[in-house]
Amino acid sequence: MSTIFLRFPAVNGVEGALGRNWAIASLKLRLALRGFACYSYSVKPDVPAARPKIAAWLLLVALACAALASCGALKGGGAPAHAPRKIQVMASDGWLYDVVGENAKLFEKETGIKVSFSIYAPHVYFRALKTTLDSGEATDVFLMQSTRWYLGGEIDPQKYCMDLSGEEWTRRLKPEWLPTVSHGGSVYGLVLWDDYTGWVYTYNDKVFKRLGLGPPKTTREFMAACERIKQAGLLPIYEPGASRWHSSLTFFEMGATFNDRDPGLYDRLNSNRQTFAGYRPFLAALGQIQAAMRSGYLGEDFMANTIEGAKNALISGSAAMTLNKIGFARSVLKANPDSGAESWGMFPIPWLDNRTVSIERSAPVWLGNTKSRDKEAVLQLFRFLTREDNLYRYAVGQPEGFGLSFPTKGVPLLRNEQAFLNQTRLGGEPFQGGVKYIMTQWMEIEADFEQMLSGAMTPERFLEGVDARRANMAIAACDSAWTGLKAGPSSP
Repeated sequence: MSTIFLRFPAVNGVEGALGRNWAIASLKLRLALRGFACYSYSVKPDVPAARPKIAAWLLLVALACAALASCGALKGGGAPAHAPRKIQVMASDGWLYDVVGENAKLFEKETGIKVSFSIYAPHVYFRALKTTLDSGEATDVFLMQSTRWYLGGEIDPQKYCMDLSGEEWTRRLKPEWLPTVSHGGSVYGLVLWDDYTGWVYTYNDKVFKRLGLGPPKTTREFMAACERIKQAGLLPIYEPGASRWHSSLTFFEMGATFNDRDPGLYDRLNSNRQTFAGYRPFLAALGQIQAAMRSGYLGEDFMANTIEGAKNALISGSAAMTLNKIGFARSVLKANPDSGAESWGMFPIPWLDNRTVSIERSAPVWLGNTKSRDKEAVLQLFRFLTREDNLYRYAVGQPEGFGLSFPTKGVPLLRNEQAFLNQTRLGGEPFQGGVKYIMTQWMEIEADFEQMLSGAMTPERFLEGVDARRANMAIAACDSAWTGLKAGPSSP
């Protein structure tokens, strides 16, 4: 058993001794109560000739005894010698599906290791994580929306992340996902995510048929369909503006289209040879988005719409379409099997006559904290989650997905999913995964995008803000493309 010495400085008077020693002893007591390893406490005066009053000594002895009792160190106390093993996981809301909780319960049943989750609202998570890591707080596992530049660019993996390279499951991860979890030839993260995450407009086919509409193939057709739906007294596009992260996806998920039409665009953006504000096609797309907003196709009060309300809006037919993942109808059917969602249709984001769907290779990544108190338990959890039976349970249980970042048994496609994939071109990554310093400014992007939709900000100013923040982040990271200097060490 470790021994911690409470050192008592020489102070004059009972009040001084009480104040100073109370602070020291109460700190140790709080550590014990929070589940740190059991300590026995020894009292050792700092200067033998300087003795505080007896009241201070009595207080500190009482506190030390309380600390001992709280961690089961007192003989005959009946408390267990060792606290149960547990893992604390920190994540943003929306990154952990219900099936993750189910697997965590099975893991606890099998190993006796309890997994608890701390979930933060998306708009505060990034700052909360940075504060946690900087303060040395020992959450065992933290999730981060990782891109190929996150590790080594925005966080020092050797300082903050456990090296997982020796784990067997790292050799089963699909190769296209490795850049998201790797840096410098080492694997630092675990990604469990849908292999076909792409954002598309899903529409209620019954509403479309009743109004004589088909899936639009051009921007002109899309705007005409929206007008027809609006004239019928229905909401053309259900946009969940209350979920601020969502609104800007209608632009940023088109990244692959821009890069396909102009090969090398991502390279120019990443080497600081192209700005967002200086690229005319970006302004043209944003202008079309603004036009849809001004025409009332998102409704008068879209900022009050929630992401959860999209399902009910399409089921009821009060709204005709919404932007969501390819597997959106699948998630509707799981909770509402009689909704008719199995026949809902899909089409790519329509701006600039787009016909391509970006496929994401950035996703929430599980990272083991180097300051974890039980690294072996973290490794056990990752091994459990990547076992074939648990991978398949995840693949089937994820609400909107039908693929997985690991090879596993296939999940049957719905009829509408198969029809859509048969006739749609799947492209590269959207801006968030293909361009540096986009994902890490998402909170600022979502706020500015809503300002642009409301008319309080022009598309030019919106893009200028994106460029300015990218430059600040690049300079802080000593990115030589912005500084002209050799890149230096990264920080979280």
